[in-house]
This record gives sequence, structure tokens and C-alpha cells, in this order.
Amino acid sequence: MNPETEKTMAFFGKMTANLTHEFKNILAIIQESAGLMEDIMAISPLSKEKYQDRFNNSMATIKNQLHRGMQLAARFNKFAHAPDQTNAQMDLDETIDHFCTLTERFARLKNISLQAGKGTPPGANLTTNPVLFYMALFYGLESCLAVLPANTSISIAPAEKNGRQAVEIVCSGPQAPSADEFSDGLRKSDSWNELEDAAGQLEAEIECETRNLCLRLIFK
Repeated sequence: MNPETEKTMAFFGKMTANLTHEFKNILAIIQESAGLMEDIMAISPLSKEKYQDRFNNSMATIKNQLHRGMQLAARFNKFAHAPDQTNAQMDLDETIDHFCTLTERFARLKNISLQAGKGTPPGANLTTNPVLFYMALFYGLESCLAVLPANTSISIAPAEKNGRQAVEIVCSGPQAPSADEFSDGLRKSDSWNELEDAAGQLEAEIECETRNLCLRLIFK
């Protein structure tokens, strides 16, 4: 197995393990809520009204988690089809939104907020290798997560730089590192070499804008 195949498999392994944990959490919450509902339903009819709010809350939790599980499954299914084409046109707003949904847990484990921002103007497209694009975003995110402390936030959004399509990973928060700490920390992170490798295969440039704590990928 060549090194590039090994890296791709390791990346898909990380993503699969991450989503497996998320599905386990969803099922555990549903199980707990269902158990509470069973306890409430076992109470005598005269006591049921007293616990109606708890019953309704449990039902709402189950519905919310089922919706979340279905959304994750649909987005992971789309991600799983990324290797189907070596070159494809991607809607960047949609793709980044999918990516943030799939990777939110990595940020949440560090108590960092992750959200997808919208490009201006919206509807930007990029024709590229989907797997390498996801890998570049993932290693860029991991590099930023390695630098940021808890209670900070990351926003990922399409952008333009010198007439070229780009993606910006912007970090912020009162506890965010200084410009020098941000720049040095990114380059010392365990994922930086993987980011450079994925960007190189995409023929994309990596730009670190310390003034705004922004990691930018600029595509051809």
C-alpha cells in the first residue's frame, strides 16, 4: 500500500470513528429518554398529569435526536461517496456546511464552537478532487484546534483571494492566542505536514493571516 493510500484510509478511519461515537451518543440519549417515558407511563393514571411536562420533554428530545441522527447519516453518506470521482464540481457553501456537521464533535471535545459561514456572494463552486478537499479542510481544522484553548470559536467559509476561490478557517474568542502564537502553533501542530501534503496535491496555497487569526486555502 502506498503512503498516499494509507493517509487516505487513516483519514476515513478518523471520520468514521468520529461519526460512530456521535451515533452512539444519539442512541444513548434516545434510550435514556425512552426509559424515562416508560417510568412515567408506569405511574398510576392519577399521577400522570403531574409528570406531563417531563413526558413532553422526553418526547421532544427523542424527536430532536432522531432528526440529528438522520441528518448525520445523510451527510455521512454523501461524504462516503467522495471517492467516487477524482474531479467534481462542489458547491462550497453546501460542502462546508456538511463538513462542519460531520466534524463538530472534534471541536466540541475541546469546548470550541465550530460553525459554517456563508460565502459572499453565495453559491460559489469549485471543481477539484473531493477527497483531497475534505482532507485539506480536516487537517486545517485539526491544526487550528491544536492551537486554540477552550471557549473559543472557529468559522469556516468560502472566500475569494486575488480573484481565486478560497476557503477561510477563522479563529476568534477572548482567549484566542496572539498572532505569533497562532502562526507558530499551526506550523508545529501534528497535522500541519498532512495539510501541506493535501494542499500540494490540490495545487492550493496555504496562507496564514495572523491579524485575523485566519488559515486560508487558495485554489487554482
